Amino acid sequence: MVRSFRFQKKAVYAVFAVSLLGVASGCGGKPAAVVNGQVITQQQVDDRMARLNPAYKRALGGDKRRLLEEMIMETILLQEAKRRGLERDQTVDQLVREARRQILLGRLLEIVREGQKKEVSDEEIAQAYEAGKETFVEPETYRASHILVRTQEEAQKVLDRLKAGESFTKLAEEVSIDPSKARGGDVGYFSKGQLIPEFETAVENLKIGDYSGIVQTQLGYHVIMLTERKIARQLPLDEVKDQIQRQMTSRQQQRAVEEFIQQLRAKAQVQIKDPSFAMPQQPASTPRAQQDAAQPTS
Repeated sequence: MVRSFRFQKKAVYAVFAVSLLGVASGCGGKPAAVVNGQVITQQQVDDRMARLNPAYKRALGGDKRRLLEEMIMETILLQEAKRRGLERDQTVDQLVREARRQILLGRLLEIVREGQKKEVSDEEIAQAYEAGKETFVEPETYRASHILVRTQEEAQKVLDRLKAGESFTKLAEEVSIDPSKARGGDVGYFSKGQLIPEFETAVENLKIGDYSGIVQTQLGYHVIMLTERKIARQLPLDEVKDQIQRQMTSRQQQRAVEEFIQQLRAKAQVQIKDPSFAMPQQPASTPRAQQDAAQPTS
C-alpha cells in the first residue's frame, strides 16, 4: 500500500510538472494574460485546450476563460517554485527524469501498436461472432416503478388506495420516500442481478401493468408495478460488428507489443551480476525420467 501511494504521488507530481512546463514553454503570439510580467499567449491557451483529456474538455465546455484561469494559477505556482529554488531540487530532477522515461516508453509502444494495426476483415469478424455467439446476448430486461415507505402499515394503505383506483404515478410522487418519486416511482430498465433480489423476484412474477403486494427489502416496504418487459434476444452481427472489430484490433495490437518486447529481450545482451537475482534453474531430469522419455508411446 505504501509503495502504491508513493507511486501515485510521484505520478501526480510528474503530470503537474509537465503541465507547468506547458505554461512556461510557449512563446510568441497575442497575449491573453500577463502574470507578474510573464506573458501567457492566446496560442498557448489554444494549444492547451487541444491537448486536454477529452472528458475534461467536455467538462470545460470549451470555456477558454476557465482554462486561462487555471494556466494563470499554474504560472503563479511555477514562479513561486522557481523563487524557492526548486528547479535545483533533487526530488524534482528525479521526478522529471521518471516522467520522461515513462513518456518515452509509452510513445514507443504507441508507435509499435499503430505500426502493426491491420484491417480486420468482415470474414474474421463473422468468424469471431460465431465462435463467441453465446456472449452476444441481451438479457431479459424489465422496467418498473415502485412506491417505497417505511412501515408495513403505510404499504398497506398504499395498496388500499391503488385498489380504490388512485394513480400509481401520483401516489408515488405523494408518499414514496425513494428519490424515484420525482419520476413517479420509475426506476428505469434493469436486468437480473442489478437490483435487490426481493425486488427482482416480485417483478418477475408480474404482468405488464400489474402491481405487487407488499415487498419487504432492506430499504423498507415496496409496492411495485411492472411497466415494460423485453425478452432476452440474440444480438445480430450488425449490432456488435464494431465492438468485435475494436476487440480484435486491440488484441492484435497487444500481441504486436508483446512480440516486439520479446524480440528485443531475446537480442539484448543481459548479464545478471548479483547471484540473488539469477533465474532459478530447471531441476535436472532423473535417470528414470530420461528413460521414460525415451520409451515410444503406444
